[in-house]
Amino acid sequence: MKSKALLSLFLTLYCLTTSAKVFNVMAPLIIGDPNNLSSEYSKAELRKFQDQLKEIKSLGATGVSTDIWWGLIEKEDNKFNWQYYQVLSDLIIDAGLKWVPILSFHQCGGNVGDTCDVPIPNWLWQKYGASAMSKSEQGNFSKEYLSVWSTHKAINEFYEVMDSFKMNFSHKMKDIYEINVSLGPAGELRYPSYNSHDNGSGYPTRGALQAYSELAVESFRNYVRNKYSNIDTVNFMWGFNLSSFKEVAPPNPFFFFPAQEQHTNYGKDFYNWYSKSLREHGKRILGAAIDTFRSEAHIQLGFKVPGIHWRVAPGADRLAELNAGLISTDQDIFSDKTGHGYNRIIGIINELRREKDFHQLNFHFTCLEMNNLEGPTNAQSYAKALVFWVAQEAQRQGVRILGENALAGTLYSHKSWDNIADALYFGNYDGVTFLRMGTILSSQLAKDRFRQMTKQ
Repeated sequence: MKSKALLSLFLTLYCLTTSAKVFNVMAPLIIGDPNNLSSEYSKAELRKFQDQLKEIKSLGATGVSTDIWWGLIEKEDNKFNWQYYQVLSDLIIDAGLKWVPILSFHQCGGNVGDTCDVPIPNWLWQKYGASAMSKSEQGNFSKEYLSVWSTHKAINEFYEVMDSFKMNFSHKMKDIYEINVSLGPAGELRYPSYNSHDNGSGYPTRGALQAYSELAVESFRNYVRNKYSNIDTVNFMWGFNLSSFKEVAPPNPFFFFPAQEQHTNYGKDFYNWYSKSLREHGKRILGAAIDTFRSEAHIQLGFKVPGIHWRVAPGADRLAELNAGLISTDQDIFSDKTGHGYNRIIGIINELRREKDFHQLNFHFTCLEMNNLEGPTNAQSYAKALVFWVAQEAQRQGVRILGENALAGTLYSHKSWDNIADALYFGNYDGVTFLRMGTILSSQLAKDRFRQMTKQ
């Protein structure tokens, strides 16, 4: 009898968890010509999209996410045009699907899978200057997103976008599942450490630090000054011989300090400041979203952190994650007790819960479809372990976590679907957003597995 009772309890819990799963798909980055919806090309593309929506709905999809490109909706300061997104959202809702708008404050172009070119509004650079760009150790500037050290100055711009969205789509709020907020390049809370503005910084390298703009250097110096008060203490703690705080700087870009020095006092202080700056930026933009949408009682807000799975396997230096700002060496990044370094970035949600008294916040994580040790040996990929480490930490903190596949082409493989299923049913993930709807519908294997997963 005892075993039957335990089995009944297990089945009940299993049904409760599986019934809550969400299966969203991403729409194409751009559909037709957003600037000319009446053209024959746009009409044909919108009809095709409408047919795809019907088919993905029949396969069991919950909702469809669309990027709302800042460069399309606000070409002039505080002058908005929402016509294109009114049309897209109408098609999604009419198909019986939930809409998941992504407030895409980043550019389209320069990232893996980008098939469009939509920069963020150029007037932002005229208004806030080159200092609002990220500057890398290679001396290159990124215009993909306002840098994390400038968003406090530009926070009103984010409020204006969100306020305008709320006003123009108030009649559709009941049909929105979640509003996802872009917090960095590719819509992810990270630095552009492996993006196309730098050379040789992509997968599977360590990436390039993005801490060399005037605002970034000033911020680092202020952090060190606030922590140590005087330069003699800095020299004692770091083993340096600096004459003033003006000499405090990020790592020399021409002589990047080796892996073993990431854990020196200087390395710990640098990475603590670097990752903390990113988190403070994320909280600032999410806080604006909470202020704007809290009156919509059912609305959930979400943000995404990338699964930077390379240089993670046992014995690896974790530098790709460090240089993207996700983790920091001032704590043990190899321990379950810190979620292998992800406790702080996941903890943003609980900080906002306390500070803003808002609880409908979701954490999204990528690379659910990947195995450990995939790719070249030097990649030291440990994707599947990372997916479970992050989920375990989210569960420990009581944070709702959802996932994504990192690459669209992986959906043609049974193994990828098996890994996604493992994350859903054994890894605490409450749902998946699939990259991308067209990829699923172009493959019988993907359609069959998607249908099987949604009906399970």
